[in-house]
Amino acid sequence: MAIHFEFLSRRRRQSRGFTLIELLVVIAIIAVLIALLLPAVQQAREAARRSQCKNNLKQMGLAMYNYHDTYRVFPRACFESTGSGTGYQGFSPQAMMLPYLDQAPLFNQINFNLSFVSGVNATVKNTRLTVFRCPSDSSTNLVPGNSYSFCGGASLIMMSPIPGAGVGGPPGTQITAGDQIGMFNMRNNLNVSAVVDGTSNTIAASEGIMGTGNGTYALGNLVRGTDFPGGMPNTFASVAQLNAYGVSCTGNKGNFLNSTHQEWINGMPGQTLFNTLNGPNSANPECHECSACSWYDSRGVWTARSRHTGGVHALMGDGAVRFVADSVDNTTWQRIGSINDGAVTGDF
Repeated sequence: MAIHFEFLSRRRRQSRGFTLIELLVVIAIIAVLIALLLPAVQQAREAARRSQCKNNLKQMGLAMYNYHDTYRVFPRACFESTGSGTGYQGFSPQAMMLPYLDQAPLFNQINFNLSFVSGVNATVKNTRLTVFRCPSDSSTNLVPGNSYSFCGGASLIMMSPIPGAGVGGPPGTQITAGDQIGMFNMRNNLNVSAVVDGTSNTIAASEGIMGTGNGTYALGNLVRGTDFPGGMPNTFASVAQLNAYGVSCTGNKGNFLNSTHQEWINGMPGQTLFNTLNGPNSANPECHECSACSWYDSRGVWTARSRHTGGVHALMGDGAVRFVADSVDNTTWQRIGSINDGAVTGDF
């Protein structure tokens, strides 16, 4: 009888469950493991997104050169339509390169005699294309979206693609053909031989982030109606001039547009065109001088930005893609954005 009782007691001891303290310890260990693993998982996901973002630019580099092989020039920044003399409804390099990005059927739907908001073009412009969206820019805006811009160099950029149509600033400050110093300009197409500084030393395209799409201002949105400081040149502005303009723009940020980088078809600064005046991910906002513009057709600063940590991807003129740090020297950044300044660039 004693033996049977001892056997039952041993079975009870063997089958007892976890105590509350043991359970709490296990939960705490699991929580610590999750806390340790989660950043690694997030970093792995961002690495994959960053790789895809880089690959998109590589595809655009190939398309850029296939276009060049066909037409003996690169596409220009804006192909005017009948929509506006200022070109504000003109077509982007992305639109012109669609056949070389496996999107020939979409390209064939475009009526280039109409603005991109008219007729069948309005349907085309709302088509969301993966190749034009960096997965790190996780905007939920229900727009086609565009994460990449072509480079207009260290220039205030904006002039009408149509000769005789003045855009931006009072008389005497208009952008001239000589101020168009990037690989992608509003009025003239360039071929590879025009990139005098060398295609491996010249930026063709980089990244941009989509505007908020709502009433909340954030870097990446466009501030309007801010005059330039006295003596501001159309090209190669100094850091002091750019920072002074940035202060003015920040003070005027209540007057902003939230639709930056939302239309890949739109050949305008802030949509598919940027300049290398401010450095990558600058604290100075996108900003132009036109107070009444509901579009982007005015002289301004348009910055390369990304959701990556520490810098932006840049598609070079030779088709290579490099990651350029936010800390890049501003003079170097301006020079590698321009095709023929003749200066020796620093490391980047």
